[in-house]
Order: sequence, then C-alpha cells, then structure tokens
Amino acid sequence: MAEKNNCAPPTNLNGISRPGKGRVVIKPKNMKGTLIRLWKLTKGKRKGLGWILLLSALASAASILSPYITGKAVTAISKQDMVVWILACLTGLYVCDWLVKFMQAFFMASIGQHMIHSIRETLFGHIRSLPLSFFDRRQHGELMSRLTNDVDNISTTISSSLTLLLTHGFTILGIFLMMIVLSPLLTLVALTGVSCIFVLTKVVTKRTRKLFSCQQKSLGALNGQVEESVSGLPLIKAFCREEEMECDFGKKNDELCRISIKALIWSGYLMPLMNVINNLCYVAIAVFSGILFLNGRIDSVGLITSFLLYVRQFTRPFVEIANIYNNFQTAVAGAERVFEILDEGPEPADCPDALSLASCRGDIEFRHVGFGYTPDQQVLKDISVKIPAGTQVAIVGSTGSGKTTFVNLLTRFYDVTEGNILLDGHDLREYRMTDLRAAFGVVLQDTALFAESVKDNICYGHPEADMERIRQAARIAGADGFIERLPKGYDTILEQGGLELSQGERQLLTIARAVLANAPILILDEATSSVDTVTEQKIRKAMLKICENRTSFLIAHRLSTIRDSDLILLIENGQIIERGTHEELMDFNGQYAQMYRTQAGEE
Repeated sequence: MAEKNNCAPPTNLNGISRPGKGRVVIKPKNMKGTLIRLWKLTKGKRKGLGWILLLSALASAASILSPYITGKAVTAISKQDMVVWILACLTGLYVCDWLVKFMQAFFMASIGQHMIHSIRETLFGHIRSLPLSFFDRRQHGELMSRLTNDVDNISTTISSSLTLLLTHGFTILGIFLMMIVLSPLLTLVALTGVSCIFVLTKVVTKRTRKLFSCQQKSLGALNGQVEESVSGLPLIKAFCREEEMECDFGKKNDELCRISIKALIWSGYLMPLMNVINNLCYVAIAVFSGILFLNGRIDSVGLITSFLLYVRQFTRPFVEIANIYNNFQTAVAGAERVFEILDEGPEPADCPDALSLASCRGDIEFRHVGFGYTPDQQVLKDISVKIPAGTQVAIVGSTGSGKTTFVNLLTRFYDVTEGNILLDGHDLREYRMTDLRAAFGVVLQDTALFAESVKDNICYGHPEADMERIRQAARIAGADGFIERLPKGYDTILEQGGLELSQGERQLLTIARAVLANAPILILDEATSSVDTVTEQKIRKAMLKICENRTSFLIAHRLSTIRDSDLILLIENGQIIERGTHEELMDFNGQYAQMYRTQAGEE
C-alpha cells in the first residue's frame, strides 16, 4: 500500500508526542540483524566513521567539563582568588566545542551522503533486474515510498541522528562519572529522580501508543475519503451525492479530531510532569547538599554549584536520546523495507551457453504450455499451436481468459511452468534475454510515455534513429498529423509524461515507437482500445502494412480489426477452444461467430 502522509504529532520514546516533526514511530522487526546488513551494504563507503566517533566524544567535552570549571570559578571567588585563568579556560572550551561540532557536521555530511548514494544506487539497480511478477504484486506508490521515504529516513539518521546519539551517549556517561567523583551520595539522589521519569514515561506511553495508532488509522481513512471524493467528484455531482459525501467526510473528520485531542492531552502530560520531577529533584539535591555542606561533608560551595549544573544537564540528553531513538527505529524499519526488495530474486540469468538471436525468422511453436501466477490457479492449460514466420495471429476471448498472459510468455516477462515455447526451433530460455526481447516490438494496452520530447519518446530504445525515420514511423502509425499541431511539433516536451495528450494520441505514439523498432515479431495488446472509430480504421490499415513479412500477435476486443488475420485463436478459461481464419470460424458458427455478429449488430 502506498505510504500516506500523516500529521500526527512528533514522538519521542515509545510514541510520546513532541511538537514539531509529526510522525508516529515505526518499530523494526529485527534491529540487530538489519543494522548488521546495513553495515555490510555500505562497505567501502563509510571511510571516516572513526573520526566521527572521536569527534562525538570531543563534542561532549563542553557539557562534561563546563560545570566542573564553573564550580572551580565559584570556589575561587568564594576564597577571593583570581578567576581570570579559569574563565579563559571556560571560553577556550566553548570555542573548541564549536570547532569540534563544525568538523563533526562537515565530515558526517560527506560520509552520510556517500553511504546513502550507495544504498540508493544498489536498490535502484536491483529493482531494474526484478521480474515483472514482482511489480504485479506491488503497488507503484509503495515502491516509490521505499525508494524515497525509506531511504530518506535512513539518510536523516546517518547524517544527523547518529552523531547526536553518539554525542548524547558520551555526555550522559561523562556527566555520570563526574557526578560520582564529586559526590556518590548526591548521585544516588539524582538517579532516584531519573528513575521516576522513566516510570512516568512508561505509564504515559502505554496509553499514548494505542491512541496514536488509532489516530493513524483514522487519518488513513480520512485521506482515503478525500482522495475518493476529489477523484470521483464528477460522478458525485452527476448523482447528486454531495451531501452524503460531506456527511461521510464529517464523520471521519470528527473521529480523527476526537482521537487526536485525546492523544495530545495524554502526551501533553509528560513534559510538564518531567519538569516537575526535575525541579523537585533539583530542590532536593540543593537542600541536601546544603545540609551536607553545613555538616562538613562537602568542603566547598563550588562542588555544590558543579553538581547542581550536572543535575540540570543529566536528564536533558535522555529526552533527546528518546526522540533520536524514535527516528533511529523508523530508519531501521525503513531499511528493513529496503532489504525486502533486495531479497527479491532477479529475473532468471542467461544459461551459460545462451544463444545469440542476431537474425530472427519468427517461427514460433507452443508445446503443451501451462502457466499459473500461483501454483493453485492455472491461467493457461495445455496450449499447443504452431505459428510459421510471417503469420498474423489474432488472439480473442473474454476478459481474464489468458490473452495477455499468452504474449507475456513470448517475451519472457514470465516463464512457462509446463511445456515449452520454441522460437526458430529453440526454447526461449536458450536465448540471451536482451537478444530475445530485442526481437519483439510491443504495444501494450497501458501506454507508457516519458517526460521527454515527442521525438525522444518515439525513438525510445533506438536513440540513434534520424529524424526521417522518426517521421516515417509516426506517419505509418497515423500520429504525424496531431504531432505537427503540437506547439513545437516533434520537439514538444511531454511535461506530464503524456497526460496532456488524449488516450488515443498516447496510444498512437506507442504504436509509432513499435514501428520504429522494426522488430521481426510484433505484439499489439489492445492497441485500438482507446481510439475512436475513424482512428481505429487508420490504425487497422497501418497494422496491415507494418505486419507484412513479420510474425505478429494482435489482442483485440473489437473483432472488426482482426478480420484479415491469417490465424485467429479464441481462448477461454486458459484453453484454445477455436482456431482458424475469420471465414473458417464464421462458417464453423461457434462462439467466435456469435461474438462477431453481436458486435456487428451493436455497431
């Protein structure tokens, strides 16, 4: 399913919301295993991480040493000693802290982007090698989400969250050690306050996690309602369903509002209560340290000052780490989704002694071919047919009968599960994949154009073609007329990938592309399904011309376009139930004849 944007409040540890970033934590299934794989995947691209580790330790120095130096300054003032050198040390410490953090960000920007570049390149390269069956099982929006959102989450974590996590970790460890050195007894009191904060976090997050989960479901339902309403607005207006649409939206919007308010209220408890606990802990340590000072257990005011500053700084990194850890979990979950794609098997590799297909005649034979997208559901059953080179074959049948599957097996978008398909006397699997597919010119039912010029779309796959060949292909396909009427003719950029053209015009461009390919075998899958009757007749004449002296397969629902075919195959329930020329099938007076007469009567 495609990822949906959400507007839930940002979260810290275990789903506690925090204003500003707006997303719910997605927890990984196997954090350790995913991190190990991520480490291996970025091998050779993480040079300099050792420096980042060192700089992270140095970046925490200011937080660790500044309270101690401040305490020394207070002690010196109380004893009326000179404090200039102490203040100078403190100033130098903060200058060095700025320099270290600048270097840390500088190095991490380069290292992080090189690592992400490697991940993105590996993922995209693997997607290119995946079989068509993988894309049939996935929505395109979901794949886009993995290529963009998930990789961006990993990028953010590597570039910023990782360095902050390391820095805060060193800070907590350093402050804790300094507190123990100054006063183990006061440290015990401080840890009591930290324990109370963790208990509070656990209680609140137990409630908010469920609320934020419900909020995401409600938000998804509302987004779906909006998407359906906007895309289906003409239909809604045509049936006068505006009030019902608004009522449904109102119900879903009210539900989202109710859950969001409850989630925000519960999550809003945490930060104020944490501040109260911090302040009470601060007061308790101040009073307790004062008592110890009066009893002689603490020998200087500076020590109390240092410890109180440490207490203030001790709990802050925990809150930051909680937020960073959420981002970290989301990034690792995104990495898991990336690895799911990388774990998919690529298309079958060419056999070691694969044959070249430099000169293809186009003789094709199906021998007892069976195929199913799943083991328990056969789409084609025991298909056997011989097709001599140069034969124009038409494949007809009801929706879902297996017509498109028939030609998908020819181009090896899928491999047969039973039997075999021969091309020029050899099994398709014996040829090199690139040579095999180069032998086919394909026009699919769903047009595919790119955000490039009309010229580039026609010569896609054959960029070396000159302008005369491109124009000739467009003329044969019947596309030259409307192309010349475009603002810049063949140089017009299809900014929206062809959406600015009508469906019929887009189909004509894909036909021109197939004409230019000049492949020995041609496949036209519902090539005239989206054009008007006049354009259909033009395409029919063009098809007769381009199909001359080459093997061609025409899938069509409009039977008037395939009357001149040399062989017509009627497929139902995955089997060839009738075969022959148009005249032979009409004389047979079977299902094909009935379909043809029905269409002719409607026309």
